[in-house]
Amino acid sequence: MIVEEYKELIVKIDFKEYPLHYPDETNFLYKIINYEETDLDLKIHLTKLILCRSFFGSYTTWYNDVKWFIGSFFKDFKKDLIKIELTDTISLAAEMIMSEEIFSKRIIGTTFMFGIIEFYAKHKLGFRPLNYNFFDEEKKKHIKKLTLQGKSSLSIKTAFENLQHQNLPISQALNDIDDFTTKHLSENCIESKNWTPHRIADRIVLARNAMLHGELHSFHDKGPYLLMLYILFHLYESKKLKK
Repeated sequence: MIVEEYKELIVKIDFKEYPLHYPDETNFLYKIINYEETDLDLKIHLTKLILCRSFFGSYTTWYNDVKWFIGSFFKDFKKDLIKIELTDTISLAAEMIMSEEIFSKRIIGTTFMFGIIEFYAKHKLGFRPLNYNFFDEEKKKHIKKLTLQGKSSLSIKTAFENLQHQNLPISQALNDIDDFTTKHLSENCIESKNWTPHRIADRIVLARNAMLHGELHSFHDKGPYLLMLYILFHLYESKKLKK
């Protein structure tokens, strides 16, 4: 199935992509789509859609679509396209996050995925941790503007913020998600402060700082959110390699 066929289908069956409330049993993606039959562009569209419609608040809403999509993706997952040696570890982290063991496996898997998401964002900015100077030569001048004194001091938050200012497909996708979330929450009088940040960069750093320092582990459901972001990065990387 391609994007055009999907759009024709949802019009035909009156499927609401962005329901105002928790969707009823007829409005889940997994009930109308066979993941194995979707092409790459439709997978990207669905990833963005799920990130928009399933993660409105600062906590993960455990929609059946999230579980379905993550499970389907990792069933076909062969290798990480940026750092192949982490393939098995990422797969294991996903398995732990999707397990029922909330305060053990989910927390461990989630903590690991923060690092993967940070690495992906920095990699898009030219960060190469195994190189002596850390960044590709052609990007070094640009990176110096993003970091303190040209050192590798990008945090997960600033990495995302700077990535979203780049002219890259993944940058536009992340901005689209932020724009939707900000509009949706603002219209519902939910301010971007304290425990309800609107932007991806703020959501991630809020949970990561608390979890890393052991101050708060109630963010264990942030794991699926990180996995969906990883899938988005991975699919865009797949698209780039196919060109």
